Amino acid sequence: MAIRGGDESSDLLDLYVPVGALDHAGVAYWDGRPFFRSAAMDDWLAAIGTETFRRAPFSLGVIGFEVSVCTSASAMAGRLPQERDIGYLLPRVEVLHHGAANT
Repeated sequence: MAIRGGDESSDLLDLYVPVGALDHAGVAYWDGRPFFRSAAMDDWLAAIGTETFRRAPFSLGVIGFEVSVCTSASAMAGRLPQERDIGYLLPRVEVLHHGAANT
């Protein structure tokens, strides 16, 4: 899901695959981590976000199940949290930084 804000600093890219779709496709996705995610899927979604950023820059990307309301680019103030329940794609000086979920 992409959410276009009123200005360039509020564009959000929310990346996740609904669990029901993964079940229907027969994809094994849960590796014991919280929020039904897997490192492989998170990395795959981060790669999609990185490629998207090259073509259409955004102010914040979030990776995880329905996480678009978790934070905003302005609340993050250009810094990735040390402990992350979700993954982040945060641009700094036109370079996208990926902070994988680590809890």
